[in-house]
Amino acid sequence: MSIFSFGQTIRSSQRLATILTVLARHGFGHLVVSMRLERLVPFRQKLTSKFPPKPVGQDDIATVATRAAEAMEDLGPTFVKLGQSLAGRPDLLPVEFQNAFRRLHDRVRPFAFDEVRRVVDQDLGRPLGEAFTTFEETPFACGSIAQAHRAVTTDGRKVVVKVKRPGIERIIVNDVALLRTLAQLVDRHLPELRPYRPQMLVDEFARTLHRELDFINEASVTARFHEAFASNENVQTPQVLWQLSSHNILTLEQLSGTTVSPTTDYGAAGLDRKLLATHLLDAFFHQFFEMGIFHADPHPGNLLAQAPGRWGIIDFGQVGRLDPSMRSRLAICLVSAVNRELDLVIDILDDLGALPEEIDYSRLRNDLGNLLDKYYGTPIKRINIASVFEEIVGLARDHRIVLPRDFVLLGKSLTNVGGVALMLDPDCAPVEVIKPKLNKLMLERLSPGRIASNLSVNAYHVASIMQQGPQMFRRFFRNLMRGKMRLVFRHDGLDAVITELDRSSNRIAFSVITAAIILGSSIILQARIGPSVGNLIPWFAAHVPSVGEIPLLGLVGFVMAAVSGTWVVISILRSGRL
Repeated sequence: MSIFSFGQTIRSSQRLATILTVLARHGFGHLVVSMRLERLVPFRQKLTSKFPPKPVGQDDIATVATRAAEAMEDLGPTFVKLGQSLAGRPDLLPVEFQNAFRRLHDRVRPFAFDEVRRVVDQDLGRPLGEAFTTFEETPFACGSIAQAHRAVTTDGRKVVVKVKRPGIERIIVNDVALLRTLAQLVDRHLPELRPYRPQMLVDEFARTLHRELDFINEASVTARFHEAFASNENVQTPQVLWQLSSHNILTLEQLSGTTVSPTTDYGAAGLDRKLLATHLLDAFFHQFFEMGIFHADPHPGNLLAQAPGRWGIIDFGQVGRLDPSMRSRLAICLVSAVNRELDLVIDILDDLGALPEEIDYSRLRNDLGNLLDKYYGTPIKRINIASVFEEIVGLARDHRIVLPRDFVLLGKSLTNVGGVALMLDPDCAPVEVIKPKLNKLMLERLSPGRIASNLSVNAYHVASIMQQGPQMFRRFFRNLMRGKMRLVFRHDGLDAVITELDRSSNRIAFSVITAAIILGSSIILQARIGPSVGNLIPWFAAHVPSVGEIPLLGLVGFVMAAVSGTWVVISILRSGRL
């Protein structure tokens, strides 16, 4: 192991201890104990934290959510990003956690302009003053990963320059590695959380952060949207200035417009509300059902209204993706739901790997039927997309269904866009706009070209199976005859029992040793064996003879017994089980 690797290991261990300490301080010591990591928490912290805390009632869930958000904020940028990511997963977390995590902010100070200048000079290969005629030193937006400055290029274009925070990549990479370790421990030792697939969620989060850390990814996505809407007179997206961008810098065209809200004076701004609503729905449904990539965070701050009905869409840092296969499955799922073909809906969810192993198919089918019955016969104009989405994710959460991330992002984006459109034009009906898009998807799926393509792909797979199948069977039977086959059994729920038995036996052993020390020390005191306290400290022999005559070995034994006995009592009290 190199000196660098050893130092990295030490830093990771220290960071892990910090994470566990923060969790314990905020009342999540039971998680630390369940993962068998309490030994890494400092002794002082163990005395002031609950291991484990009192059981949390349903009424106290908001308090638990608040404590979880506070813990994430204390742990820094990676965990703040994790909380913000989980806030967008209503299929996993109750609304109390969503609200608490949604309030998480990157409360970080902007880094010095000298650092900004250094990053720009280094990445662009020339001084900042040669690339920009003006560059505002104070950022107008600041986050844990980057901060944004307004500037003007040498050719007079107004731009926004996003500069990555120095050293943030190393911090996030190390934290994500620790998160993977913790996810494995959660999966192993906390079976009640296993249905939420913590390792899959961490992997998903890691991929998202990796894309966010490399500004080339965001630049490519932004350029793709700019190209897709270049000929659309109703939508404007920022142009990427590639010559002024890199892995650590992103320079984009600055767009102008009005942020819409219930208090916006549309008449004064020359805005047509009905036209804005129509163009907004068209722009995003084009993304959902045709482009296969969509803006996943279309809140009003990222939507700039331009007179009379044009939109400027900014900030493509968070996007969702729907490949042709996913779009087809989505269309079939929605059409099947409308036709009450519940088994087909469940089969599609199963194909996507969304259903847990312990799913109750009968109860799921019944709940799906009740949800569809609620909206059966309801006029399309009366259907609220936001309400439908909330009920769908609530059903998923109740059945511990982990929906694909892009499905959740689609629902979130659709809800936001539908909400803005209805705020602009209460008479618009987003669902009516969706219907022809779904019909088009279904027709494309049944087109001769698509069928021929699918047949060719399936033929290839069949040919591969026919070619490789005999060899695979021969290997299987060969290993079987040679006794090389193994059966692997996995037990669930025994780890906690083994841990508790191990802890209990250790306490019993410690208590027996303590009792033996007390007994031995008593015999030494009675027999006056060995040197006395007066031999070690003559003052006691001269002034306090009764103390000076006490055998030193017996006194040390009683002190050791007192310390060990106190430790056993504290550990029992800290466990919360007398």
